[in-house]
Amino acid sequence: MSLEQYKDVWAYCALDNGRLTRPSLEIIAAARKVADKIEQRVGAVIIGHDLDNAVDEAIARGADVVYYADEPWLRSYQCLPYTRIVCEMVEKYKPYALLFVADELGRDLSPRVAYRLNTGLATDNINLAVEDYYFGPLNTTFKNVLAQIRPDFATRVAKIYTPRHRPQIASIRPGNFDPLPEDRSRTGEKIRLRPEPNPDDFLVQVLEEREVPKGPVELEEAKVVVSIGLGILKDGNGNPRNPREGYELAKKLVEVIKTHLGVKAELGATRALIHAELKELEGLITSERQVGQTGKTVSPDIYVALGISGSVQHRVGMIKSKKIVAVNTDPNAPIFEIAHYGVRGDLYQIVPRLIELIEGGYNG
Repeated sequence: MSLEQYKDVWAYCALDNGRLTRPSLEIIAAARKVADKIEQRVGAVIIGHDLDNAVDEAIARGADVVYYADEPWLRSYQCLPYTRIVCEMVEKYKPYALLFVADELGRDLSPRVAYRLNTGLATDNINLAVEDYYFGPLNTTFKNVLAQIRPDFATRVAKIYTPRHRPQIASIRPGNFDPLPEDRSRTGEKIRLRPEPNPDDFLVQVLEEREVPKGPVELEEAKVVVSIGLGILKDGNGNPRNPREGYELAKKLVEVIKTHLGVKAELGATRALIHAELKELEGLITSERQVGQTGKTVSPDIYVALGISGSVQHRVGMIKSKKIVAVNTDPNAPIFEIAHYGVRGDLYQIVPRLIELIEGGYNG
């Protein structure tokens, strides 16, 4: 395999009612970051039906070229035909890297594509970089290799490289890149592929589609997220507290922010608190509120961490927040390493005072 023939950074884009999803726009932005570093183009890959608006949107959002398959029999996502078509695109046009969203579709499609193309896949990344990579067994330095950055399963962040195979395939967790501004004056190349249906691709058929209703918790859209951790189990003096009190206090702070400041706010929680399965919080703190590596990634204007130590697994889910406020009794809590405003103290004393300030009209 000649690595030099592989050019450009591709982003696989999914659709929602004919428009690109926000995570897809984030993937285009991620591709732009890498492509600018290696002075190559951004390609968007779109598969479906009635794609004219989506193709134009991809270009307006940063793509230089769009590779698309627009056929009635591709209207609904099916893993086998979609995998075949993506692989045909890659084999014909040879991208340097191919990026997916780390969601249900991306986690289904990306490993199938990587397997068929005999290349590497790094999943659930939170960032990307381009670096030179020294490969000891061959005593060789590979230039401009994609560094795929993700949390490992302990307390560190790992870098994964694919030095000898192309394209380098990676999936990226939503919420880690901001979409590029829309610019309808941008122009780009449009390349339409016209695949033929293959009966072997339809061993499984879609009989019915139903839209899953959105749940009541919309952490990703919130401008302010107030999250609670195991620290709600004790006060500043180490005395046990009913966790229901901590929940109600955080919930009241959320409601006051929404009512008095007029911004969308949501209540989040750590994995540790959710998996503690405390009877006092049964039905109140569920997995849909989880922020972190195995939960949701959020990037609000303000993230308030109440009684949260700040493990790597939690931090990767909220580190993109514009401002981080941490309240904790432990001066050595890792959350203080990334907090813009850190308060060492008892949340049961500090949060009521914060609520009073907001209710009194303070918005500074």
